Amino acid sequence: MVKNIYMINLLFALFYVLAGKLSFYFALENSIVTIAIFFPEGIALALVLIYGKKVIPGIFIGQLILALSTDVSFLPAMCIAIINSLEALLALYISKKIHFDKKLLTLKDIYLLFFMIIFILQPFSAMGGVLTLTYFSSLTSTFTQSLFSWWFGNVMGQLLLVPMILILYENRDNINIKDIILVMISFSLINYFLIIILQIDNIALLFSIMIPSIMLVVRYIGLQYAGIAVLVITISSLSMSRMGIGIFTTDTVTNNLININFYILAHLAIVYIHGTLIIEKESLVGKLAILNQELEKRVQVEVKKNREKERLMMYQSRLAQMGEMIALVAHQWKQPLNTLSMITSGIYRDHSMHKLTEEKMETFHKSSQRQIQGMSETIDTFRNFFKPEKKVKEYKLTESIDYILTILSPVFEEKSIEVIVNIEENIMLKGYQNEFDQVLLNIMNNAKDAFSEQHNNKTIWITAKEIDSKVSIIIEDNAGGIDEAIISQIFNLYFSTKNELNGTGLGLYISKIIIEKNMQGSIAVKNTTEGAVFSIII
Repeated sequence: MVKNIYMINLLFALFYVLAGKLSFYFALENSIVTIAIFFPEGIALALVLIYGKKVIPGIFIGQLILALSTDVSFLPAMCIAIINSLEALLALYISKKIHFDKKLLTLKDIYLLFFMIIFILQPFSAMGGVLTLTYFSSLTSTFTQSLFSWWFGNVMGQLLLVPMILILYENRDNINIKDIILVMISFSLINYFLIIILQIDNIALLFSIMIPSIMLVVRYIGLQYAGIAVLVITISSLSMSRMGIGIFTTDTVTNNLININFYILAHLAIVYIHGTLIIEKESLVGKLAILNQELEKRVQVEVKKNREKERLMMYQSRLAQMGEMIALVAHQWKQPLNTLSMITSGIYRDHSMHKLTEEKMETFHKSSQRQIQGMSETIDTFRNFFKPEKKVKEYKLTESIDYILTILSPVFEEKSIEVIVNIEENIMLKGYQNEFDQVLLNIMNNAKDAFSEQHNNKTIWITAKEIDSKVSIIIEDNAGGIDEAIISQIFNLYFSTKNELNGTGLGLYISKIIIEKNMQGSIAVKNTTEGAVFSIII
């Protein structure tokens, strides 16, 4: 492992020196202070951000050899190498402090990288390097000019190479060599055609032609390939300038290099800002799609839970109503059972007194059968109420009302409750009839329970009519109405006006679900001067 690190640093140092010599070649001078794009700085910063402190020895060795090769004496060359190594450490420290993400997936990270290079790393490097050369009397130009040249050349080297290398590294598994070769050849030819063949001598015009081409690469091939395209434009422009060909040869060497640098800088700013915006958009779209899928799944789960909850509550409500039905059956059986008890007692007495005749046995048989038949009919009536229905069907409203009144009539008679029905004939409803019957039973039972023993003229009015393809059903009583403080809550789950033993708080809640969800209607309640009015619109 240690040998591998040594070998990597030696190779990196060699590559650093070669990249520096390439920069000097395009600058037409062999000076450590150059305004040309300084490629080694970009490579060094990129590798430090990727591999950390492990490559700092390579930076030190490479910078030391490169400085010595430019006739800088050993001591200042050593100081410059130390400064560059400290710059690498500073880059690591700052990138952690500002939470810089080397994946460059957001515009924020591009801004942080550009800010770190332009305003922190290169001012540090340029100031330290130029002060070192000044101290050792090794400057070949003025302090200000040297400071700007060092800063500008290094900034351009890092802005050109660091984002490109970082993006290539993060996308290394998806890199297509054929696409890289295609991009390199295409942009070399485009640049050659524009500068050599068409001889465009306006930087703005050249820029306005090249940028749309690179934007197409960003949009349809990938930001990593656009970075390579900018590098190709840079190398080809520098090469033509070096050969004295094209637009970047019309001024002094320094001004030509400055023009190329600003030309490339404009490309870099637009390419990486535009590219990261596209990446951010695609990332947000992807995240939104995932969130939508998760939300859809959660909605499906919640809907399933709600349906199961409603099914259980319907079942609970039916059980509660079954208890009420059993009480009604017991009430209706009380008289037949008393009659049967009297008949059997009479037969037993006649038998004991040896007065049992065929005629009396026939009377006993007919009377007992009549009572038993009545009890059987009562059971059948209540059994139909709980019979499950699997298909939606059409049924007459009058059938449901007559059926519920048949069930409740014995209790209503006992409590002296009069029911007045005023319904248009042939009103048809569609759905599960036993569910609608359940709604009617809930409302009628509540009206029955609302009457106190002191009430006089206890009356329930049921009216129904059809208006504009809608059926309006009104159930009104004169039982005094519902307390205004709680009337808005009576359709809530588990809300009951009855005591804990007599009320479940499910009846009207289930009624609301049946009318609104299963029958696509509405149900409401209000008070009148005499009692409560339930309105059902279907």
